[in-house]
Amino acid sequence: MREISSLTLVLSDRCNFSCPYCPQQKGNNTLKIKDIRDFLDLLRTRLDREVWLGFYGGEPLLSWPLVKKTVAHAEKYFRNRFRFTLTTNGSLLEKQHILFFRKHHFELLLSYDGLAQKNRDAKSVAAVKRASDRLRRLYPDGYAINSVFTPKTVPLLAASMEALLRQGHSRLQYTLDACVPWKKTDLAILEKQLGRLMKICLRYRQKTGKTPLESLNLTDGKGIFTCSAGRDRLALLPDRTVWGCYLFYDLLGHSRQNPDYAKYCFGELEGFMAGLEKGFPAVTANYAELRQDFFFNEKKELCCLCDDLERCAVCPVVAALATGTLAVIPVWTCKLKKIARRVQGRPAAALSSPHRYRLEAQRKTGGANFNGD
Repeated sequence: MREISSLTLVLSDRCNFSCPYCPQQKGNNTLKIKDIRDFLDLLRTRLDREVWLGFYGGEPLLSWPLVKKTVAHAEKYFRNRFRFTLTTNGSLLEKQHILFFRKHHFELLLSYDGLAQKNRDAKSVAAVKRASDRLRRLYPDGYAINSVFTPKTVPLLAASMEALLRQGHSRLQYTLDACVPWKKTDLAILEKQLGRLMKICLRYRQKTGKTPLESLNLTDGKGIFTCSAGRDRLALLPDRTVWGCYLFYDLLGHSRQNPDYAKYCFGELEGFMAGLEKGFPAVTANYAELRQDFFFNEKKELCCLCDDLERCAVCPVVAALATGTLAVIPVWTCKLKKIARRVQGRPAAALSSPHRYRLEAQRKTGGANFNGD
């Protein structure tokens, strides 16, 4: 386990949405402030000089007092060691929250699907639109918007991104639901939508000098993707278990009889505290094996033999949410990745520019490590 640069606190598994693409299971578990304090204090000597501390859920604003107490503890005892992030669906976001985030220099990620929001939660459209407008007015440099598209909603991708730009939102991300099959017709629509999106981004760049789509702020370097979970990042879950990344809990946390549970779970908080000095060599070794050249797809085609190996990064947990097996990738995921590389590669050189949020976004989301270590 290296110096830790990213910690995620999944405050609760309660959520006021029921998004069709969300892999999380709802429950009534909620962390206590003592759990969080113990977790942070225990890791004090293992922290990097700067650490991203992320608040996640469920919906973290349902646990608002816990956010405030955690920030107060961190700022009192860790002296600016942490940079705070929070991911929210926006439905509960009020002025008081935004002013708090601005005061403490949070990086916010608003999960808002634009024109596809009605397919996610029809009752939320007006509330999340109001939240995004408040962010634009009160904290314009402190947030990004991530929109998720499924095979059903992918025809709305380009128009959604364009609408968000017209509303004044300048930092956008999109995510494709990789847990469900994408048919040939869906992939064809995706390619057309991405082509249209690239044109929209080029026009926006020519007009403003800025690159709106954060995924296009790419480097030219190549390398083999390795999952950093469990090595320089950890997550504390609402049932008080510790994992290398919260996504492993979504996959395995509700199936303790699964042999992979013991391979990737560091145990409940007390056990984690007792075993930290020994470094959990077996668990961290299991995480270290999660690298792209060890993966293969459902057709038994090895990633290490693919021409795109050094330009590809597939989260092994997201893949497993579809296939049921860690590091086994759905065939349609390979096709999604190829289409995105092909379409985005053409204008990427024209769009790319130094952008202070690219590296930060990569680190906060559990990011790829392209150094091969």
